[in-house]
Amino acid sequence: MIEPEAALRTGVAGLLAARGERELAEIVDRSGVELVGPEERWEMGARAVTAHRVGLVVSATDHVRLSADAARLEAIREAFATAMRTPETELSDLVLVLRLHEHVGGWHRIYRGAPSHPSPEPPSDEAVLGGAIELCEATGAKAAAEILGRARLASSDVPASVTPLRRFLVRLEPRDFARAERDPLLADRIRRSVRAAGVTAEGGLCDVELGVALPAP
Repeated sequence: MIEPEAALRTGVAGLLAARGERELAEIVDRSGVELVGPEERWEMGARAVTAHRVGLVVSATDHVRLSADAARLEAIREAFATAMRTPETELSDLVLVLRLHEHVGGWHRIYRGAPSHPSPEPPSDEAVLGGAIELCEATGAKAAAEILGRARLASSDVPASVTPLRRFLVRLEPRDFARAERDPLLADRIRRSVRAAGVTAEGGLCDVELGVALPAP
């Protein structure tokens, strides 16, 4: 049986390549494609369609490339929308997700075979911290990567009536915390890297705060 996600990835990569977007086609081809969240029913004029949310799971380097260029990400999103647009289906959203270290017929003919996946456990704090460090290294933010390499990360889930919230606390060595306080750009880089590593395909918000590492008791 053809895996729907693999078929979709192949189709989107082929579509981008045919449009002359070979670099974007290669990014999609080496990325993970996941159907996430519940399906949505949309009324579109005289027809009703099933809309799917897709997570594009990419490496740190590709995350930087796509996050820095909204036009590239939009070109990929539009290719997914085209590949999934049939009389019965549509793309509801494409979410860019950082990968943490750990084909027959049209889409409308194979999507019904997609298995129902339970919501996965959120990534561990260690995995998020490792992803944030890798992301800093990929962007050339050496100072932020070194500071995070000495940091500890803790997280908690905050109950919310509408949008889930996961809160991260980055405990920095006292000298690193003082440096981050003196350099708002450095502090923002640390926060944004942890936030990017902590996002999941299921959505929700990530709040990141900086704190001082506590001495061992």
